[in-house]
Amino acid sequence: MPIYVVGARAQRVRIPNQALSITVTGSVTGAALDIRAGAQTVVRSSDHHAVLPQIDAPLVVALIPRGAARFAPGTVVHLAIAHDTPTVADPVQVVFDPVDISGEAVVVFAELTPQGPDIDVAVSALADTPMNPLAAAARSVARATVGRGRPARATPVVLACDTSASMRQWFADGSVAAAADIVVGVADALGLGAVNAVLVGAEVTAVPQPPTPDGLATMLRQAAPRWSAGARWSKLAPGPARVIVCSDYVPTQVRQRFPVIAVSADQHLDPAARLPAPPPGQDATAALLAHPATLQRVVAAVVRDLS
Repeated sequence: MPIYVVGARAQRVRIPNQALSITVTGSVTGAALDIRAGAQTVVRSSDHHAVLPQIDAPLVVALIPRGAARFAPGTVVHLAIAHDTPTVADPVQVVFDPVDISGEAVVVFAELTPQGPDIDVAVSALADTPMNPLAAAARSVARATVGRGRPARATPVVLACDTSASMRQWFADGSVAAAADIVVGVADALGLGAVNAVLVGAEVTAVPQPPTPDGLATMLRQAAPRWSAGARWSKLAPGPARVIVCSDYVPTQVRQRFPVIAVSADQHLDPAARLPAPPPGQDATAALLAHPATLQRVVAAVVRDLS
């Protein structure tokens, strides 16, 4: 019998309307199936498996956390739907792409709708764009606030990086690259467009577009800025993009125009969007991944600024 794979490329399929077996596997210790079938019979053998003897009305297959308000970091699950025909060795199966649901409170995976002799199976939760660990962590933290499935918008985002001479250390220790990963992860969670970067010194210089969304951090690590005596923020041209500034010092008039991720050891600055210096000898990305409270604080500020 055929096996159908549904996900971002193929988002729906029709199968014969027969009794169905629904199973979720993967990081499911703290998760349970939530079959929203109205008055229809649902036979649950466990939190991770259910049987629908007959389907005569639309229903929804969702997953909810057990023992916590949200799914834990690193929760990746796989949904499978198959005909519940014990006498058939190889029944029709619908296999869903694995989905990372970290930070979610509830995830709707599929909608099943009877269509005459068939059932239309439509995927609702699509697999994420693969990202590096910090960008993916920032996306998960952001989703804990905004949820999943935000409508996609074409609004681009620009990270404007200060290249004053005082920023040399923040490029060297990976803080600027870490800021880029945070912005990329949050932008994906919010359904925003591509994230680009510019270097702001005596002039404004565009950073080459990376081949993948999370490659912006790598481009900034490889950048060779022309260090200047100060950043000419007035040269940032207005446009449709949402601009967020990364700097160790931003004048009041610039803060009034743009949101800021501050890279600074100065604890007098607004702590909401301040990346502190990583411990000596440690890269900023590793430091943030080791201190989730700091990451959560900065991500919350960026979500607020880009929403």
